[in-house]
Amino acid sequence: MSGNGDGQAPMWDAERGEWVAGALRWDAAAAQWVPRTTEAAAETAAVAPAPAEPAAAEPHVAAFTPPQHVGASAPYGAPVEQPAPQPLPGHGHAPVPPRKKLPTGALVGIIAGALVVLLAIVVGVVFAVRGATTAGAAPETVVSDYLKAVAAGDSEAALAMLDSKPRQGALLSDEALAAASEKGTIENIVVSVPKGSDKGYSIPVRVDYTIGGKPVSGQFDVVDYEDDGTWKLAHGTVDIYLGGSFRGLNATVNGVPVDSDSITVFPGTVTVAIDNPNYTVSGTTTLLAADPNDFSLRFDTTVELSDEGTSLFQTAVRSAVDACIASKNLAAGCGIDIPETLSDGTKIIDGTITRTLRAETQAKLANLKPDAMYGDPGQVRTPYLGGVEVTADCDVNGQRRTGCSLLFLPSLGSALVDLTVTPPVVRWD
Repeated sequence: MSGNGDGQAPMWDAERGEWVAGALRWDAAAAQWVPRTTEAAAETAAVAPAPAEPAAAEPHVAAFTPPQHVGASAPYGAPVEQPAPQPLPGHGHAPVPPRKKLPTGALVGIIAGALVVLLAIVVGVVFAVRGATTAGAAPETVVSDYLKAVAAGDSEAALAMLDSKPRQGALLSDEALAAASEKGTIENIVVSVPKGSDKGYSIPVRVDYTIGGKPVSGQFDVVDYEDDGTWKLAHGTVDIYLGGSFRGLNATVNGVPVDSDSITVFPGTVTVAIDNPNYTVSGTTTLLAADPNDFSLRFDTTVELSDEGTSLFQTAVRSAVDACIASKNLAAGCGIDIPETLSDGTKIIDGTITRTLRAETQAKLANLKPDAMYGDPGQVRTPYLGGVEVTADCDVNGQRRTGCSLLFLPSLGSALVDLTVTPPVVRWD
């Protein structure tokens, strides 16, 4: 007999006169398997015979069966004829009951489980790849691999080897590494651990290497705080203080805009520049950042006005002075306002004032140079400019006079020019 959807072979139930297979029975009229009654299925399950070795045929002894009066009566003591097994369709083989379909929930569960297993495999592979750099690697290897990642321009791989990511990450990018590499590549890496320092959770690794062909060295501290054989760099980047020398000048470091007083970079070349046509920067604009424990790195630079910036500065100051000198009023601006009443009681008639620059003041304005810049480079100061000659109508003891020469009045002092705005703003002390 062939198998069926419940995994059991069909068998003939002589008591009920039907083919059964587990919880199903064969409905000959409908030519299909249908569910059995609960009791019948239970009985068949309980008495289902186990496979046995074939035995020699023995004479059949029919059990005693009381007479049954169905149709014609059978003689007393004659064997009762049992119903013959119904023929199975299809060459004598029992039809295979339909296999039960999995419920929708079961299918969903199987698919979800498969996805979870797949995801776990993917995550495991990712972590294995990411962690392969430092897990089980010696401290010297970690430092060497770190500098090789920096030299290759792979910021992500380099950052993965740090115990903690620096707060300032603007310059810790592939773009910044590419700009640094153009100035000088990292090569000839030689690492070593001093004797007696190869124990514990923190190991100093000395590195000798070259940046752009120039020999440099540094100490990289490698740590394993978890004591699990995974070593990482406690501090693999270099901090450089900029101060306020480049504030407001659209400064860039390795081609990346910066707006803070300090920067954090990978080992390598570090170049500062400004993107402002009004200024120039001179001096040491490129550094070699080699040692994470060197906190003394500074750019030895001087920021000055360019020719374009100097012209803008001079024009702003001269225009302001011209406007103030042309004023006929007591309040002229530029720090040369005149009080209405002088200390001797003389009153100045407003609207009648004439101001002219002294010769030395005119000479300073003609060759105006900014003072040395300290602090904020966007604020540029002039030197002291000089005195101003003033005449006006005045009232002395109630009598009005013309052409009064006024002495000991305010002069043009030092102007502060704000070049961070357009047009520049000139303020006076």
